[in-house]
Amino acid sequence: MRRLLHIFLLLPFLVACSDEASLVVREGEGVLVINDISRKESGRAVVTTRNAVDPDLAVEILASDGNVYRGYEYAAGATLPEKFSLVPGTYTLHAFSENQSTWTSDNEGRGSAVYEASQDFTVQADWVTYVDLAVPMKNYGVSYTLPEGFATWFPTCTFTITGDGRTCTLTPAQVVYYAPANVDGFTFSVHLVNADGEVYDIEPQHYQNPKAGIMYNINLAFASDDDPTKLKIGISYDDTYEEIVHEITLY
Repeated sequence: MRRLLHIFLLLPFLVACSDEASLVVREGEGVLVINDISRKESGRAVVTTRNAVDPDLAVEILASDGNVYRGYEYAAGATLPEKFSLVPGTYTLHAFSENQSTWTSDNEGRGSAVYEASQDFTVQADWVTYVDLAVPMKNYGVSYTLPEGFATWFPTCTFTITGDGRTCTLTPAQVVYYAPANVDGFTFSVHLVNADGEVYDIEPQHYQNPKAGIMYNINLAFASDDDPTKLKIGISYDDTYEEIVHEITLY
């Protein structure tokens, strides 16, 4: 019985040691818990998961002077503490992909998606503050699709796109990324050679005022399933479809 009593007396001490091992909360300070930091993909809803940080995002906590507070900065893929101890005050949670200055040259010049977001929060003494942060894409992407059996009629299809001062030639599996600050948008052209060796160059098409965080897809489709002589061109994004060219007669 005496041994059992000793065990019960030790339990609060053991729990305190366990808590202290995971976090040392200084007297008069507050606690920050980051519930979730997730990339916000193409305007879709973000599903939050407690204590989940997207491994492609770097994270830092900034003091009111804009400097990193107490070394709370973590590279992409790093494991973050479950809790942070902070002096009462206002801070900024900053999450970003680490390609902020290099994304335009990624993937042989096609670029890559770049993410960044900041959120202010306030910490109070002896209080726990919970933060969730959805991190949007700062640029936008463009790809294209071809109808089924297209290569049978047109063995050669060259899709070229220009925007933000860069020109790229894409395959249907590739995406090019541009900065939305370029209000002139992007221009694409299509060069086709059919099975008989005849060449067709579709007049360049322009799309203006693209928005950040959107994945645009250029759709090339036959006017009808059994008529490869006419094409329709449209652009889709999220749940929206816009027709760019009603119909193009090839031959």
